[in-house]
Amino acid sequence: MDLRSEGLAGHPSGMLWALRFAGGAAEALTDPAGDDCHEDGGWTWTHFPLGDVRAQRFLAGLNIPAPARALIATDEDKVQIHAEGPWLYGVLPDFERDLGGKALEPARLFFACDGTRLITARWRAICAIDVVRHEAERSGLVLAPVAAVTGQVLHYLDLMEDKIEDLAETLDRIEDSVLGERAELDGRALGPLRRQLATYRRELAGLRGALHRTLSPRAGRRGELSVELADLPAPIDDVDREAASVQDRARLLHEEIDTLINSATNRSMRALTILSTLLIPPTLIVGAFGMNVGGIPWASEKGGFIEAGLLCLAVVVLAYWLLRRMRLL
Repeated sequence: MDLRSEGLAGHPSGMLWALRFAGGAAEALTDPAGDDCHEDGGWTWTHFPLGDVRAQRFLAGLNIPAPARALIATDEDKVQIHAEGPWLYGVLPDFERDLGGKALEPARLFFACDGTRLITARWRAICAIDVVRHEAERSGLVLAPVAAVTGQVLHYLDLMEDKIEDLAETLDRIEDSVLGERAELDGRALGPLRRQLATYRRELAGLRGALHRTLSPRAGRRGELSVELADLPAPIDDVDREAASVQDRARLLHEEIDTLINSATNRSMRALTILSTLLIPPTLIVGAFGMNVGGIPWASEKGGFIEAGLLCLAVVVLAYWLLRRMRLL
């Protein structure tokens, strides 16, 4: 269902779409401000693009807690969840999506909800909230605004898990290459992978911390809405453990690559040292024979060059024998 075709493209609020849920069904709204939106125990969900000036102006005039209005009006990047009376509001993580729906870089979803309204907004097109919306349109089984928020978090975790699995497969290929007979000892391939894993774990840590602060007994009574969030920390911890496992593998593989590179470097340096040691004595001999002074041995003999060459060879052999004798080779 394309809600722009339902008449919202020219709505003065600039909203992207609006849904009304009642009686186990979802319907598109052309006028979410209508008086009958919340009849029969129903509730509404409106979604806004923050890049639209009309949407920003409309959101600034909404009858919601002032801190929620102020938060939605910002470009806040910190994941957070707050409660004020019956309202929950905050910033949740999501993934930006391309035109094909593929998840790209981390993005943010701004939300505010009570028992009858859910207001969401974003700066860029994002993935998880669109999945929840399409599922809600098909089934209509999202029974409360906070359930949509919970669904967004769960779908975000599913996307995160897919991302981590892709990184694990990439890590498998790098590991096979490193441990193969023709290993390409280049740790640069692990750099972007480890950076992505670190970013994902920071996102999960921020989400887990926001939930823990909201659900903490020290935070006082948070209302019935927050009870729905109580089951979210467990799946977050599961995904974070998976990310930590891949991150540890990547770190150990990076250390293995460093070890192999150091071993190869040491072998090269040892070979160069031996070669230099063997060539030092003949270099001294050649330097002595090259002096422009009188009395150079074999200077007037036809076979002088051969004799000097044999002397250099003998010195190299002697040096090699001494190094073997001293167990330096």
